[in-house]
Formats: sequence, C-alpha cells, structure tokens
Amino acid sequence: IGLAEPSPWRDLASWRELRHYGLLRDEGLALGAVRRHAWAKYRTVRSDARTCVFLGKPEHTDDAVLAALASWAGTLVLVDARGTLAERLGRKDVLRFAPGCGDAISINPLLALRTGLYAWNDARQLAGALLANTHQAPQTAIDAFALLMLDQLLCAPLEARTLATLRHRLIDRAALVASLCSRWSPEPKGDAAPAIWEMARVARAQRADPDRAFTDFARIDQALAIFADARLVSATSAHHLNWVQFVSSAAPQTLALSFESIGPPAAPLVQALLAQLATHHSCARDASPLMLAVEADAARLLVEQLGATLPIGPNAKVFIQTADVAHAERLIGTSQSANSIVATGPQTDASAQSLSRRAGYCTVYGPISHEIHRWRRLLFPDWVKQEVERLPKVALTSALPGHALLLASDQKPVRMAVLVGGGATRFTASTAAQAQHDWSAPPVDRTPLPEAPGADGDSPPRPGPAATKLRH
Repeated sequence: IGLAEPSPWRDLASWRELRHYGLLRDEGLALGAVRRHAWAKYRTVRSDARTCVFLGKPEHTDDAVLAALASWAGTLVLVDARGTLAERLGRKDVLRFAPGCGDAISINPLLALRTGLYAWNDARQLAGALLANTHQAPQTAIDAFALLMLDQLLCAPLEARTLATLRHRLIDRAALVASLCSRWSPEPKGDAAPAIWEMARVARAQRADPDRAFTDFARIDQALAIFADARLVSATSAHHLNWVQFVSSAAPQTLALSFESIGPPAAPLVQALLAQLATHHSCARDASPLMLAVEADAARLLVEQLGATLPIGPNAKVFIQTADVAHAERLIGTSQSANSIVATGPQTDASAQSLSRRAGYCTVYGPISHEIHRWRRLLFPDWVKQEVERLPKVALTSALPGHALLLASDQKPVRMAVLVGGGATRFTASTAAQAQHDWSAPPVDRTPLPEAPGADGDSPPRPGPAATKLRH
C-alpha cells in the first residue's frame, strides 16, 4: 500500500461518495485500497458489480489480480494461459486442468452431458462451443454434431465415449451418414425421450439432403482436429470432475483451466468446459457464488480464436485481466462493458481514449487567458465556466506503475493504491478414480431404438471419490 500523492485532476470521488456508492463494504471483490489522508488506516474498496476488469500490463496488475482472487469467498474458476497465476494463486485444494501436465485432472465434456429432458440442449450447447470460431457455425452443423455425440453416448462402448474417438468416425462420412439415418430415421416409440425425437428429426433431414450433411461433418471434422494432439486426448479421456458436486458444494472450490502448454488450439475446448459450467451452475438450486476469472494472455487467445462471447450464467460474476479494454468488451459483450474497471499503470492510447471518454467531463471555472498581461487582470481575473475531461488521456498514458484508478458506471473516478498478494499453491487433484456420470450405462446392442434414459437431470448423481474430495 503506497501513499497517494495529491491529485492534479478535478472532480474525483470523495470519501463520502465512496461510502454512498457502497464501495467500502466487506462483501464482493476486492479492487484496491484507499486512505483519507497519509496517517489514516486504509479501507478496502470492494465492488458487487457483475463484471470487473483489471486493465493494464500483466507485470503491473498480477499482484492486484492475485490479491483480488485470493479474497473471493465463493467458488472460483480461473482460465490461465501462462500458468504463473495458477501456481501463485493463494487458495487451498485447487483442481487443475492442464493438458500435458502429470498432476492435472481429466475432464471429458462428452460424459458431462445430462440425460432426460436436458440431453438435447446440453449436446447442442457443447456442439456450438466446440464449433465456435471466427466464422459462425450454421444450425445444421450444430444439430449434426449433437446427433453424433448422443449417438456415440448411446451406442458406443464405454471406452469409446470420448471426443477423440468421435473424430475417428468422421473418416468415412458417407458410411457415417448412412449409419445415422438407418438407426434414427424410423419413427421412435411414443414414450421415447425428447432427445430421441430430435435425433430422428435431424437424421431425416440428413437423409433428404446428404450433401449438406457431408458439409456439416466436414466442419465438425475441422473443429475436432485439435484432438490430433496426444495431450488433449489424454486430458479428455476420463471424467474426474463432477460438475454438480463442484457448483453445489458448501465449501468454496477452485478450478484452474490452464492451457499454457497447448496454446491457441485449446481455446474451443476451454469454451466448451465454460459452457457446461455455466449450464450446471444456472440449473443448480443451492449453488454457491461463482467467479469466472480470465487472465491477460487467455483473454487475448480467446478473443483471437473465438467469435462468441464467454458463456456466462445469470448468477455468475466475471473477472477479466487484460491490457486492452477492447478484449474485455469482446468477451463480456457490449451490454456488460459499463461495469467496474481498475486501470493500473500506464495505458495504451486506445485504452486511455476509451477510459477518458468513459469518465466523462466535469464543469470547472477558470480564468480567461489574455495575450496582453495587465496587473489588474492578474489580480482580478475574469472567470469563465467550462467543461474539461475528468481524466485526461495523457494522465492515463503517463501513469506510474503503482497508480490505480477505478472507473464504474454512473460514478466519479476513484484514485487508489494497489493491494499486493499472492503465495504458493498446492495442486491436490486425485486422479485415481472417475466421478460418477450419467452415461455410465453399457451401450445398447439390440437393433430397436434405445429407450429413454431413466435418470433425470435434476437428481444429483451419487458422489464418487473425486466428488468426496471436492466436498471435503
């Protein structure tokens, strides 16, 4: 905590306004610390906004990000592309999903799909997340991908219910379309699950237009090309994490999604895992508060590789660390871009211009400048009412690394110091056994259509060893 020098800018938030804004409460995400004067004790500034952005270079904001995340009392999911924040995160019992690392857990998105009424919607959501890139995927490709995933879960052996094995079926697309149409085109039984009827609808459309089906499966094959990497195959071959137990646990949990060894190809897989997390958290009845945090390099990779915003649930908070405010606006959408922003250190020209425009203008009174200086004008100047920028652009571009500013919607800017935090983290993830999931039943060997799954999505599965570890 550093002593703040007198600010040369005008119309900043006062101590009373900070209390009126509710920024001095003890709940929410820690954004920094302020002092009334040099001898006063600091007060932590916390915000209950749904979206918080830490803006600045990573070397200037890493300590503040670690302090903010360590002070979060709820469940935390950190998306990290460098690995440094996940290792220094000061939280206990961190579950780590890091393809290529020996101490990481495995998550199979295919086995996380629920059965019953939610099977088709979950399959389409997973398909849309895996197909997300700079080019928007057509609805027919999403439906074809959902049909293929549910067919793999219902009819394939247990060891073949993975996304990597699913890619093997796309080698012969003509045979794949023929097998899907022959299995799902007939009329389902009257008591069949809603997913069975949707699968029959898509299969009939593929039989009517096989060329379109070939194009859609080519798009799916391109999206699953990331599983040519053996590290991703190993990381998605088992299902050690139970999403239901994770989001509804009474004790706060921490999950780190690190893809520093994979890089940009892992962005669609991270998008798919976040989509499943948002679905399970929004449907959970007793879910704990959830914070989704994205560090700077991960935010840049997600913006460059994906064309969609982050899947954010209605009851989840989002924390983004970035060096460019445009990345945050792209990830959270333009409607959520007016939340709390903490600018630390010198900013880029584009970010400084955006922050200066966001801070707005204030009314001040200044003397009229005269070319001829007279002593009477110096002693008794003429004052004029004018509007000036609250935060000049040059003040943001030339800020010191230890200076921080808080800009929130409908609030005056707040000048702060930075909280310094961090510490070592133990990655304790048990990979000895798999968590129970909905698709653990053996496949159907008979020719007739499979019956509707008996388990309902609302009934939580029995906790396995990993779920017991999470609850502990």
